[in-house]
Amino acid sequence: MIVKLNIQTENDTHIIENRGSRQNMIIGITMIFTLIILFLFSTVFYSGGSGKPDEELQVLPGDSTQIDSLVPPVGVNDVMELPDLWLQARGLSHGNAAWGPDIIAPFDTLWRLRSNGGREFFSSPAIHENVLYFGCNDGLLRAVNALNGATLWSFSTTCGICGEPAVDSTSVYFGGQDGIIYALDRASGSKRWSAGLGYHVFCSVGILADSLILSGNSMGKICALHSDDGELVWDSEIGGIVLGPAIIDSLAVFSTESGKIAVFNTEGNRLWIREYGRQASSPSADSTGIYAGFSDGYVRKLTITGGDLIWETDIVDNSVRCVLARPVVAGNNIVLIGTNDSRLVALNSSTGNMLWEQEFENWLQLPPVAGNNCIYISCDDQRLHLLDLNTGTKLDSLEMNGYSGTAPLLANSILYYGNSSGDFLAITGSAEIEEEIEEEIEEIIPETEVTEP
Repeated sequence: MIVKLNIQTENDTHIIENRGSRQNMIIGITMIFTLIILFLFSTVFYSGGSGKPDEELQVLPGDSTQIDSLVPPVGVNDVMELPDLWLQARGLSHGNAAWGPDIIAPFDTLWRLRSNGGREFFSSPAIHENVLYFGCNDGLLRAVNALNGATLWSFSTTCGICGEPAVDSTSVYFGGQDGIIYALDRASGSKRWSAGLGYHVFCSVGILADSLILSGNSMGKICALHSDDGELVWDSEIGGIVLGPAIIDSLAVFSTESGKIAVFNTEGNRLWIREYGRQASSPSADSTGIYAGFSDGYVRKLTITGGDLIWETDIVDNSVRCVLARPVVAGNNIVLIGTNDSRLVALNSSTGNMLWEQEFENWLQLPPVAGNNCIYISCDDQRLHLLDLNTGTKLDSLEMNGYSGTAPLLANSILYYGNSSGDFLAITGSAEIEEEIEEEIEEIIPETEVTEP
């Protein structure tokens, strides 16, 4: 059965609430440190292309009109550099789409983009060279300037888009609920090719071995298409609504809503398949194993090459047996996973032991992002929450004015997310400086003692 996504909310207004403030001394230190390091990242702009113009799209820019002033310094608290190419959902196989310094209050809306008809944003963006690529339930795949929210081009499909796209040096690849995989020219938005998979595509798209475009449909078929022309290279049937893929090295990991986990190589050989009989989340993977949550309340870690169980942890101890959010492998050996019984749980990635848990007022259906110290997660209480990565302590929250839409993305000190009410937002804040960096600054610029007369 195909479920049509159509969430309604009581609020029509769309605001962002600024909470908390940064101490003046820390802001001063941040400015001084910015002058010391003098790093700025470059901005790449595209000219309008031959994709369908998005005439009805409303773009609300932030208060500042000087884009250069919005570009934060690089190197203060970077987790790592952004991937050169966006080969899969969330950028990398571990699912943690966070690059650059954490941001904390005071927050500000850099820009807001409104979908046609207020339709839901469920497709989290890919980002490449300061351009965001993401779909919407209004049927459009958009290319948007990540710094000012300007729509560079949009491409129209006949149905909604909920899977995440993949991007290489020339093209953007995505699937729609119309059952078609599309390849668009990255600069212009013009269609290079399209290929029908026969049934709805809720799955994201991944690029394997530079030339295979992978996705799956709602009837359990996985397809590998050639990136040049969309011709079928190989396919495989595993049954159920296909989710994923998580691509690690030369392997692709898929899961299904019927509870299966399977791994394929570039030739289309299925290395193994495991069936748990309960609905599975989208998979994540790192060099030590594959992670997935299941509706029986368990989070499981399996070996990559053989599918052997490394550990399983029961994290739901009541009658609501449901863990559906994609696991995120964060720093400090932590796996983060949200549940439909309104909790975020942190597990040790090596042992599966629970490190901490935090309760919320509604479901956590989407993966969070985790920087060096902070976690950002969308909740169906219509708020985006900030937590301490090591303890789970709630630090702050932002009004989303809609239920959870896209999983958040943190890149270059800007937080991006969409909601179910038809808004996609870019949020800025004060870049957090770690204590050891503050100490280094104090050594360079010692605190001056003030002597009263």
